[in-house]
Amino acid sequence: MEDISRLELAAQLIMAPPSQVSFQDRKDAEAFFLRLREGALSVDSCRQILETTQNHFLMFELARSLVARMLKEWAKFSQDDIRGIAMYLLNFPVVHQDLPNFVSTEMFHSAAMIVKRNSLVAHENTFADILSILETFLNNENQKLQSYGLQIIELVATEFSTVWRSSNISITWDFHLNAKKQFEDVLLKQLMQLSLRTLSHLLSTSELNSVLEQQICDKFLRVASLIFCWNFSPKYLYLHFKVLITALRSNTFRPPESWHELFKDTSIITFFMQMHSRIRFNERLCENSMVCLTQLASLIGDALGPSGPIAVVMPLVGNLGERRLATVMSGGSDQEPVSNRKPILHDQYVQAFVCQMIELFSDLVLDHEMVSLSLVIYKLFTCHPILIFERFPDDLLHCFVDFVAKNILKLTQPTMCLAMKNDQTYSSALGNLFQVWRPLLRSAHIFKENISTLIESHNANIIEAFIKSVLSPPFGCREKPTSGEIYDENEDEEDDRIIFMDVLCDVGFFCLYSIDYFVDFVTRAIVQRLGELTSLDLATCNPKQLEIWQEDFHWLLLIIGHFIRQNSFCNIGNIPEELALRCLKGFQSGEFTKFEDFSPLFQNCLSNPPFNPANYPGRLDPVTLIATQILSWFSLEHQMLIKLDPNASLLSPTLCQTSLWQFSLLMIVLTPPSPSLEDDPSFTKEGEDDNWGDDQTRISVKYLPSISPKSPLSAQIIQMALEKMFTILTKMPGEKRLCSDVIKLLISLAEYRPLEMAENEHLYSLFSGIDFSNLPARRQFVKAIVLMGSMLESQILRQRIHETILEPLIQRFLSLCEAKESSVDSRLTDLFECFTGIADAGQADTASTLFKFLQPVYERCIPLIRNFSQSQPLIVSILGFFKSNTDVLFFYVESKEDIQAYHLLLIGVINAYMDTQLQRFISFENATDDEQQTQDLTTFIEILCLAITKTYLPLDLSEDSAIDSAKVSLHGLEILLPLMSEDLLKIPLLCTSFFRLLIFISDIAPEAIVQVSEQMLNGFLGCVQSALDNTFGIERVRSALEIVNNFASHCFLQIQKGQPVNPLLAESILKFIPKIFELAMQFSCELEIFNEATSTLFTLIGLNQDSFKAYINQLLSLPSNIENKSILEQAFTKLLTTSTDDEATPRNFTASKKRNFQIKFESLLIEVSGALCLT
Repeated sequence: MEDISRLELAAQLIMAPPSQVSFQDRKDAEAFFLRLREGALSVDSCRQILETTQNHFLMFELARSLVARMLKEWAKFSQDDIRGIAMYLLNFPVVHQDLPNFVSTEMFHSAAMIVKRNSLVAHENTFADILSILETFLNNENQKLQSYGLQIIELVATEFSTVWRSSNISITWDFHLNAKKQFEDVLLKQLMQLSLRTLSHLLSTSELNSVLEQQICDKFLRVASLIFCWNFSPKYLYLHFKVLITALRSNTFRPPESWHELFKDTSIITFFMQMHSRIRFNERLCENSMVCLTQLASLIGDALGPSGPIAVVMPLVGNLGERRLATVMSGGSDQEPVSNRKPILHDQYVQAFVCQMIELFSDLVLDHEMVSLSLVIYKLFTCHPILIFERFPDDLLHCFVDFVAKNILKLTQPTMCLAMKNDQTYSSALGNLFQVWRPLLRSAHIFKENISTLIESHNANIIEAFIKSVLSPPFGCREKPTSGEIYDENEDEEDDRIIFMDVLCDVGFFCLYSIDYFVDFVTRAIVQRLGELTSLDLATCNPKQLEIWQEDFHWLLLIIGHFIRQNSFCNIGNIPEELALRCLKGFQSGEFTKFEDFSPLFQNCLSNPPFNPANYPGRLDPVTLIATQILSWFSLEHQMLIKLDPNASLLSPTLCQTSLWQFSLLMIVLTPPSPSLEDDPSFTKEGEDDNWGDDQTRISVKYLPSISPKSPLSAQIIQMALEKMFTILTKMPGEKRLCSDVIKLLISLAEYRPLEMAENEHLYSLFSGIDFSNLPARRQFVKAIVLMGSMLESQILRQRIHETILEPLIQRFLSLCEAKESSVDSRLTDLFECFTGIADAGQADTASTLFKFLQPVYERCIPLIRNFSQSQPLIVSILGFFKSNTDVLFFYVESKEDIQAYHLLLIGVINAYMDTQLQRFISFENATDDEQQTQDLTTFIEILCLAITKTYLPLDLSEDSAIDSAKVSLHGLEILLPLMSEDLLKIPLLCTSFFRLLIFISDIAPEAIVQVSEQMLNGFLGCVQSALDNTFGIERVRSALEIVNNFASHCFLQIQKGQPVNPLLAESILKFIPKIFELAMQFSCELEIFNEATSTLFTLIGLNQDSFKAYINQLLSLPSNIENKSILEQAFTKLLTTSTDDEATPRNFTASKKRNFQIKFESLLIEVSGALCLT
């Protein structure tokens, strides 16, 4: 037996302070204990030392060593030994008083592992032992023992719900799945009931004042939350689909029917609600208590009644390589519809929960409860059918709607106030409540009239509360900004459109159900703010006052934008359906003024801003009201920017951004409906709510507000927009985000009104005055211009765009190439971004023209790489240019001569890059610290990936062209392989790109790889081996499996065709059989890895079954497998058994045969579970 003093010395070295022990001594001590866990001590030796030593850390390590030894030599122990050791560990903390928590926890955890390992062999005795000792602990008056009992429950439940990979001792994922199913069927509910009994007794006899009582309560809550969050196994699941279990995980609490008695009355709700009321002021206890309430709110399934959705696994479809899921409702089609059923228990449960929740939280919600309470409400409303709430008693439903609305109203102001200061404390809570209000609002029509009216009333209040939270007085209550707090122009901060996207989308949706109230509110606000704009004196204006005005208008535009761009279920023209129908109904009833032509009204807004609807003789519809105010602002902003109005300082980059975004949305909304819809004399809307007029009285959608294309008004707006855009690009080029929004507006106008854009004379005069290479968004800008030109049918207009914009870029580039200054590299970098934009715009009908246009650039790239080898930005931009060409433009090139010329060009680029750049990666240090340094190398690899894909399209390419594409990539790979060290491949983007290249070569051009040198092939397969060893992460394991599968398939097909196979390649990939078999065992829970591993193994067996049999014979000869050899031989025989329909050595690798092999392998995992060892 190991000298105890040596063990205790090692333990003391590990636990000693850093100042008292050297690094090497501590490392040696850690290695010593690692050897112990590998089996240096027998189980009896561990128990003897446990009884002798007083060193707590040694006890901890001995418990781990004991269970590791038992699991490895499981077959040597009898059932009495196993049960005895488990009980010994469970009782150890009781016998040995005052152990530290980490020791007692490890004892219980080790016992839990033994219980789980034994559960499938003798679960009745094992579970009976656990229940016996738990009842002893929990029924004892000693609170310490009660605490131990709850801790054991938590650890046992945690152990059965988790997976630890030990495929080398045949503890596979299937074993864990079966053990979990056995545990939840037999023991889980009993453990919950034991825990409930213990805490119920504690709560009835104590006020939870002592520390120990609070610890017991905390442990119970952890146990309860663990059980309530339990991922129960599906009701129906075919045996060979068990690896799919992770796909069926749910955040809901869905216990089986056997749990029905726990929920047949509402006492469990009352218990947890009352307990929460007693502990809510203790934040630590409150957190787990709220988790329990959240899961109880989500309770669904058979425990509340026999009906409900059940998960059914469908077989594979085609060769998609994935399992399909479908959800069906129990019961046949001849039964009563599910929507008409009234599950009494389900109704009672939800009603009781809602009633007690309102009673508990209506008067007081603590700050640390708010987020959790919002999740409780969210789960409650989204996990249960809406008809459950429709069947509520009127008073209870009224209270529930009030409760939700009042919490939204209470939360809106503080949430937005904090969010504007980059504090998202309550943002998730408000988002949860908004997700409850959405379906309530959408389903308001199914409730009684009084409830629908209540919902609509609260909806208006919610909209008002939100608008007021973001506006300053008199329309809102937003706090005054401090310096830099609200309107910070920091480029590193995200745009408000991104930060507040979710909440703005929700509010925009709410506004569609209170259109009149919302439009009236924002119209009044905009009219007043625009009036302030015209009367504001900048000489006396306070900067803070200016910031407040800007922030108000910024938020008004944001809210309106999300209102008119709302993704409704259906749009009428380009307007959300609810908004369009409101206008059409108003036109039909005479409530709104109907226009044959909106141009005079909109022209007045542009000519005499601001427009005040109060002075208009008739009542305008909501869309027109919004449009008049946005066009008025558009005109005023145009005057300030273009005419250099002194008030231009009122504009800020952020406000300009929002204004451009809003204007682009408005122009989409005001685009007339399609001719087919407009010519329809009446818009047909189906549904029970369609009561706004019969077919004879309906109003055509052509009366919806719009600005007709090619009209003078449209041309005027386009010209004003162009002037504004190019003023921003020339006078504010440093505002990158603003310039990017200019480009987005240009693209939007080009898409919806391309001919008007191209025919505008002002467009070309503006183009001639701009140096595109200096624009921050130059790549997107040039792409938009080229795409706009491609939309035009007029050759004259196309030629004009070419001469005005594109040709000057080439001339400027050629002059810089001839320049002698060394400082031209930055200007060349900018121009290459422009050329990349041209390549991005390549399409089938323009590719040939653009390819020829860029020839002067192609010809000078290789000299530039050699002459400016020290300028990494320029090298990156040149490679980015070739990446876009290879990805987009070259994809459409069909001329054989052009393809060959481009291949030669790529070879030259590869050689130039190799000569000038690769040297710095040979001794690359700290690669994991700086991806920026390898950006050019990553782009270089991506070019090689894209080059080889050209072998697919176009379909009429000759075989020579396909081989040329492969040669380009192989030439680059030959250069790369010596550089690809493990350190370099630890850079994620670089590693991903490199293995994508290997996959493409193995899949698209395996014929080419067999012709390379032996050294290159060994280097290629060496990278694959490192990936299979999980050196670069789980995704690269999958990549490596795919590569081996591709090569094995290629070799087998060569044999089928009677053609020679590269012996080195075939021999090398067959050596992967042991590793791939191990991966299939180890990753049976990872669906994608398991599919790929079994598919690859099937292919390798088909290539050479004798190699697989030799490996299996070697595996079965291991000492650890001798005892179970006969069982294992039978299991592997079944795996390799051939049949008339499914041969183990297939003549072709169809998806169905691979699937059948996978089913057999899943059966193998079950049969060898606990019997097969790989080491």
